[in-house]
Amino acid sequence: MRRFDWRLLAAVSLIGFSPHAPAETRPRYGGTLSVEIRDLITLTDPGEWPVPLVSLVYDRLVQLDDRGEPRPALAVSWQHDPENRRWEFRLRDGAKFSDGTSVTAADVAANFKNWTDAKISGDGGQTVVFAMQTPAPELPAALADARFAILRRGADGVTVGSGPFHIAEWQPGRRAVLAASESYWGGRPFLDAIELQMGRALRDQSIDLELGKADAVELSVEDARRAGQRGVRVWTSAPSDLFALVFEPGRAAVEDARVRQAVGLSLDRAAIHSVLLQKLGESTGALLPAWVTGYAFLFPAVRDLERARQIVAMLSKPAPRLTLTYDAADPLARAIAERIALNAREAGLTLQVAPGANGDIRLARVHLRSVLPAQALVDLAAAFHLGELIEPSAVTPEALYRVEKSALDTFRVAPLFHLPEILGVGPRVRNWQPKRWGDWRLDGVWLEAATP
Repeated sequence: MRRFDWRLLAAVSLIGFSPHAPAETRPRYGGTLSVEIRDLITLTDPGEWPVPLVSLVYDRLVQLDDRGEPRPALAVSWQHDPENRRWEFRLRDGAKFSDGTSVTAADVAANFKNWTDAKISGDGGQTVVFAMQTPAPELPAALADARFAILRRGADGVTVGSGPFHIAEWQPGRRAVLAASESYWGGRPFLDAIELQMGRALRDQSIDLELGKADAVELSVEDARRAGQRGVRVWTSAPSDLFALVFEPGRAAVEDARVRQAVGLSLDRAAIHSVLLQKLGESTGALLPAWVTGYAFLFPAVRDLERARQIVAMLSKPAPRLTLTYDAADPLARAIAERIALNAREAGLTLQVAPGANGDIRLARVHLRSVLPAQALVDLAAAFHLGELIEPSAVTPEALYRVEKSALDTFRVAPLFHLPEILGVGPRVRNWQPKRWGDWRLDGVWLEAATP
C-alpha cells in the first residue's frame, strides 16, 4: 500500500526559472560549478551529509522517481518470494567505484553488516540477497534512502562511491572539490567539477550569487523574495523542513503538561506564516507533511488564545518563567522565536528568548531525511528526544496516524511549519533539474561559456 503520493508535489514552484536550455544552445563539457551551503561537513561518510548532496558521490541500490516509485540505480532489477521476505537485487554490470574497482555483491552486502532484522549476503558476483525476518513489501523504496548509500572505506577512513563525482579535495568543514568520474556508469558528467564551500551564512551566500562568485546557493525566505524581484532564478522543493517547538524533558518549568498545552494553544501560526514566511510552505499541526502521509489535515493548527488563558489561570502562582532557545546562526529562527514569545505573553506566560541551548523550550528545525513515513517518524523522535516512536517496518496509514497522534497528545512537541528548501541559481547554469525532494542530480547540469 502506497504511503505517500508524489503527485501532490505539483505545487512545487519554479520562480522565474525554466529548466530547459534555449533550443539554439547545446550542452558543453567543462567548467566548475560553485555551490555554497551552511552545513559544516567534517567526514566523507555520507551519513553526515545533507541529503541532496549524497547522490553526487554515492549511489544506492534503488532510486525514487518523482512519483515516489522505485527505479533502478546500482541494482538494475529485483525480485522477491511470495511472502516478501527474500529479496534478490541484480547489480548493474560495469559499475565501478571511483578508484576504478568494480562494485560487487560482496561490497554491497558489507554496507549492511549492522542490520539486525535481516541476513544480507553477496558473493563476488552480481546478486545481493536480503533475507528478512518479517515481510518487507517496501524494501526497494526503503533502500533508496540516502543512509543506505553504497561505499567503500579506505584504510585512511576516506570513502569512495560509484556516483557521477568523486572527492578530489577535502578540507573538513570548509571546502570540498568533487571531480567528474570518467567511468561513471551513467556517463561522464558535463561538469569537470563541483566546488563546495561550507559554513557560509545565508546572507553571504545571497551576496556571492549576486556578485557572480557562486552558481548555486541556499536562500532565506527574505533573500528569496528579493532575488525573485531582481529576476534571479529561484527553485523551491517540496516542504521538507519542519519547524517545531520542543519542550525539553527534565526541565521543571515545562513538566506540567498544562504549561506545554497553553504555549501550543497560544501560537499564532497564521500570522507568522503570512508575515515572516511570506506564505512560503505551510502551517501545520502535524509532524510529517501532507505530501508524505496524506493525513496531516487531521492535526489542525488552530490558535485558541482564550483556552490558553484559561489554562494559565489554573496554574499555581506565580506561573513559571520559560526560556525559549533557537539556532543563533538562523535569522529566521530568531524572528519566529520572538513572535512566539509575544504569543505566549498574550496568554499570560513569561517567555524569555535566547540563542544557544539549555532552555526549557527549543525551536528546532529538522530536515526530512526519508519519505517513508515510519522512518521519518523515527528520525523526528530522535531529533525531539521523544523516545522510539515506531519501528521502520510499520506500514499502515492508520498505525502511523495513531503513533503520531500519541506523540502529539503529550504536548512534548508543537509542530509549526513545513518549509521547502530554497535555492538561488546563477545565470550560467543550464539544465538545473533536481528532484522535488532529495537528490540533486547534477550530472546533467552544464555551464554556459563566458561571453568574450
